[in-house]
This record gives sequence, C-alpha cells and structure tokens, in this order.
Amino acid sequence: MLRIHFTSDDLVRTRIVPAADPLWEIALSICRLAGRRGQAMFAEWRHQARDGLAKSDALDIVRRVLGPLYRGTSLFIPDFLTPPDSSLGLDAGVDAVLSTPRLLLRQELDKLAGLARTPTWAWGLADGRKDAFHDLRDGLYTYFDTALRPHWSNIQGMVDADRAMRGRAYLEGGVEAMLSSFRPAMSWESPVLTVAGHPVDRDVHLGGRGLVLIPSYFCWGAPVPLADPDLPQVLVYPIQRDRMLGVHKEHSEQQPGTPIGRLLGPTRAAILRATVNGATTSELARRHEISAPAVSQHTQVLREAGLIVSQRAGPSVIHTLTPLGRALLMGATMARGPFAGERRGDG
Repeated sequence: MLRIHFTSDDLVRTRIVPAADPLWEIALSICRLAGRRGQAMFAEWRHQARDGLAKSDALDIVRRVLGPLYRGTSLFIPDFLTPPDSSLGLDAGVDAVLSTPRLLLRQELDKLAGLARTPTWAWGLADGRKDAFHDLRDGLYTYFDTALRPHWSNIQGMVDADRAMRGRAYLEGGVEAMLSSFRPAMSWESPVLTVAGHPVDRDVHLGGRGLVLIPSYFCWGAPVPLADPDLPQVLVYPIQRDRMLGVHKEHSEQQPGTPIGRLLGPTRAAILRATVNGATTSELARRHEISAPAVSQHTQVLREAGLIVSQRAGPSVIHTLTPLGRALLMGATMARGPFAGERRGDG
C-alpha cells in the first residue's frame, strides 16, 4: 500500500500533465507486451505490435536493449528512463534520458541489478560508451515508431477525455474533489492519497513538492510512482478506456462514404465543434435543441470515425475531441499528434 501525504502547499502544486507521456507509455506498454496482465484489453494491440516489430526487424533490438531494462514489470522501472522532460514530447524525453549523469546511471543500474540481472550492454551507459547510448536511443525510437505511433491519436484522445473528466471534478470541488475522482484506483481522505494495490508498503511525504499526475493508457492495475521517493513526485494512473487499440482502425482519409465523410451534415459538425472542451450528452442536447437520443446517434458516428472519445463519469457521458477531430476542425488532413515539428537529433 502506498500512502502519499499532502500539505496545503502540495494541493496547490498538484496537476495533471496535458498529454500522454511517450516514455511512460513505452515503459508500461513493454510491461503489457511481455506480461500477462490485461490480456483481453491489450490482445489485439499486442498481436499488432509483435507482428510489426518482427516485420521491421526491430524485435531483436527491443528484446536485447529495452526488454532487460524494463523486465516486463512495473515493480521497478529505473527512474532515468522516465524523465519529466518526456511530457514535452518524445525527442525531449529521449534527449533527457541520454543526458543522465553517469553517476546517476550507475546508481540506477545497481538498483536494477539488485532485483534482476542488468544487461551487459547497459553498463556501457555508466561508462559513457557511445555505442550503448546509440543502442538505447535507437531502441526507444524504433519501439515507439512501430508499436505506439500508429495508435497515438487514439491514446491521446482517451487521455484528453480522462483529463476532461478530472477537470470537471476540479471545477466543481477543487483539487480535493479531483483527487477523490480517482476511486477505485486511489482513495482520498485528506490529507492522504492511498494507493491500495501498490506492491510495497510505503509512505511518501510530499513536503511542498506537489504531485504530478500522469494519465496512461498502458498503466494497468495500481498507479505507478517513481522508485525514488526523494525525487519530484509523479504518479502514473490508468485512464478509463473506451476502446481497445487495434480494433478500431484510425481513419486518416476524409473520403465520401467513410464515417468522416458523413460529418458533412451541419448538426453533426456543430456537435463536433462543441466537444472541443468536453461536453456531456445532455449539454449537447440543450445547446443544439435536439433530443438526447439524437445526440447519441451523432456522437456514435463521430466515435466510429475516431473524431471523439466518450467516457462515463457517474450518471453522465463526456464527449471529447481526439487529435484527429481537432485537426479536422482546423482544416488539416490528419492528426499529427504531440510530435509535430520535432526532429530527431543525432545525439
């Protein structure tokens, strides 16, 4: 059981990151790829990821480089693999990983060695060997491009929907109401946030640092904290998922006859615009003066097209734009996700 103790300063400094974190999703998806937890939810994604890695000849580098570091378990993920810079995008996160001081790298690898055998190549990181850093960089990019990038718009859309739900709780009752919204994964009884399913009995006192909450598609079961309680604290939590990755194909073309082509109707287009900041079915019905069942029919079409996601929050259903839906409203041909404009460095 994990107990996180807040002060009044911590409540003020607690926030939810604005987007899915690519390095945390890499770490936790590798756990899902190698482990058995969440088999039904991730079955189709797991099949597609393994098939894609095998076809691109990337399976070897993932097995040799990434697999031994993550070990297929979230019980211990070396903290240097999930830096806060990753919230700014994949390139920023990878640059931060590769810039980790050598002393810290050795300390993290020593921790890993205490739980399982650290791969031989990884000690080259602590020794400053360029080939080791190149292997890690190539492994991270190759895995993300093959296993996650094809689904990133859907992942981000579901993260957006979860954040909208938490934001509504915050607007209605402040940060304590937002923390209460995480039941049953976490329970809030001021001033302590309790994670009942955490495998280690531990108390973390934030001491004014605040808490950064990171919504994750691939987090399964108990939320995951950083291993080192002395670092600025983050807590990765599982979002509510309204679809399984790989089952609903993401649409990138706006052709007549596809679900996206059916959006030409004025009412449906207006409903799509109204979901920019999230809206419930009843709110959309009131705003457009149509019945709730009619709204549900329109939102079903938008959901099938991959333009919105819908999440239940108590008695209400909240509809939120996906990146693809936002790109359509902006006149773009497809959603580019949070990596637009980024270029990989040679590092």
